[in-house]
Amino acid sequence: MKTRFMITAFAVVVGWGAMSSNLWAAESDQGRAYFIRYCASCHCVEGKGDGTVSRSLKIKPADLTQLQKRNKGQFPLEKVTATIDGRTRIEAHGESKMPVWGELFEKEATPQKDPTAAAAAKVKVIADYVATLQR
Repeated sequence: MKTRFMITAFAVVVGWGAMSSNLWAAESDQGRAYFIRYCASCHCVEGKGDGTVSRSLKIKPADLTQLQKRNKGQFPLEKVTATIDGRTRIEAHGESKMPVWGELFEKEATPQKDPTAAAAAKVKVIADYVATLQR
């Protein structure tokens, strides 16, 4: 009986690990897809800030592959999330030229039950993907 319980518990843990791994992979794929759709025109697919639109901008987009390095080895998830969302203006940073994606994502999600939560989830998935671009 004890052996059967241990085998069942092990199977549940292994199954949960595989499932969470698959969920993370799916979230990462979705983050990449969103990044390409909303961010790559300025930041390029690799995140280096030299997308096709960047040539026509007065201020060069950030090299997103260096965020962790410029932040003493820590990826600044909260700052990246707030920057992508764009609704929280940081006075010291001056006027942002980046689109306010949070508002756009919320408008896209309007038919949903909670468009604000849907927009926040999309922002988070993109920010998590940007974390994978670090060099």
